[in-house]
Amino acid sequence: MGTSPTDRRTTTAPATDDRFAVPLRGVAVDPETRCAHWDDPVDVIALRFGCCEAYYPCDACHDAAANHEAEPWPRDRFDEPAVLCGVCGATLTVREYLDGDEEGQRAPDSERGGPSGDDACPRCDAAFNPGCRRHRDRYFETSTSGGESENDSL
Repeated sequence: MGTSPTDRRTTTAPATDDRFAVPLRGVAVDPETRCAHWDDPVDVIALRFGCCEAYYPCDACHDAAANHEAEPWPRDRFDEPAVLCGVCGATLTVREYLDGDEEGQRAPDSERGGPSGDDACPRCDAAFNPGCRRHRDRYFETSTSGGESENDSL
């Protein structure tokens, strides 16, 4: 992406990065939330962790900047803000990020008429990394990360 090294900050607990309206920490974070671990143009979200209520660009940033084990955002709080768009600064609920209804989340792209909703910010249309779908369970409680039933799927 081309951000200058002086635009990047590393912030560890208990401090937070004052460039953001939410409590955010991470390693070499740029103004749009790219970090030392994920630095492509589409790597522009930060996720709120259930263990500490803080936002991190990725789980590796959490591991490096926090002094405790990471816990995903709890399923019973999916209607609360837990995703930050690094481009426009909007905070999204998990349901907004995952595109609202569970039927839409399970349907393949071809059945839904396009890419899933978590591939772009619903507020500013900034592209999000579609590869993040592969490791949602690191960030959001699912049936495999301690969710309530085997029928609950993201």
